[in-house]
Amino acid sequence: MKTINKYFLMALAGALLSFTACSDDIEREPSPVVDPNCPGAYFSADNNYALELEPEAALEMTLTVGRTNTESAATVSVEVLSNTENVFEVPETVTFEAGEAEAPLTIKFPNAEIGVSYSYALKFTEGSYNPYVDQQTYVSGNIIRIKWNPIETAIYTDGIVSAIYGVEYPLSWYISAEYAEFPDGSMRVRMLNPYKGATENPDANGIYNGYPYVDESMTVNDNVKVQIDINGKEAMMQPTYLGVFLNSDDGELVGGSAYGLFQGTKDDFPLGVVSLNGDNELESIVFGPNSLFGSVKTLFDQGRAGISTNPTTLFFSLDAWEEYMEANFTE
Repeated sequence: MKTINKYFLMALAGALLSFTACSDDIEREPSPVVDPNCPGAYFSADNNYALELEPEAALEMTLTVGRTNTESAATVSVEVLSNTENVFEVPETVTFEAGEAEAPLTIKFPNAEIGVSYSYALKFTEGSYNPYVDQQTYVSGNIIRIKWNPIETAIYTDGIVSAIYGVEYPLSWYISAEYAEFPDGSMRVRMLNPYKGATENPDANGIYNGYPYVDESMTVNDNVKVQIDINGKEAMMQPTYLGVFLNSDDGELVGGSAYGLFQGTKDDFPLGVVSLNGDNELESIVFGPNSLFGSVKTLFDQGRAGISTNPTTLFFSLDAWEEYMEANFTE
């Protein structure tokens, strides 16, 4: 057995020596040499490649293209790899003047329809970039023009102002609102001037047609849009100046979700809870205790705010609102 092992090892060593000798004869192709005049083009890391545009926004976007070789003027070719429905009008080249390190690449999409997502992918042609430098030479992205749909009924109950001034609670009023749906399944609700002053007494259900504690003289912005982002059953209200004040010395009211603005987890500052009806349509958004914050400009500028212990709710039908109010505020 030892003899067999000895001969086996001698044969294996010979094979390895033979393999090594053969390996020395392999001809390797040299790595491509970069032309010293190569502009070294790349897409800036500051570019935003996924855009959600308001319907009235300009139908174009501008990407910043950089280069590492700025010595002389240069023209860089751009190749379009994908283009949904050929909606994107992409220039074939980007031009740099001598000494310029960056240049714009403006992409237009004049025929993009509202509510439709379009995608694209671009790269620089070979010879325009340095393959040995870690830079973006290929990018992909998408755009969508947001389709806002009007909401027929929206009843808002405020818990934000009561965190600041201790006003009457609960107090409900009708507001104007709209919603949008996105390809990834997320949604967005936008409340339009939710603290606009009331002009009438409450209706038979005790609901006002606006916020009864303010009037035009207390309004500093009548174009407020409060955005609520919805992912699954969770909702987050973006911190927003609300366009009105209750005390001119305090300044404009401000409010929104506490989570993400204050240190803490979702257990400390819960997100809003979204409910759908039997038709899979929005029924309500309830921001429970400690979900939202409220403040005024003079304090918020100093980083100070109060956490709302009273819920703030948004109901999309009178029946749903009545059921909630009866369950939570009827003795």
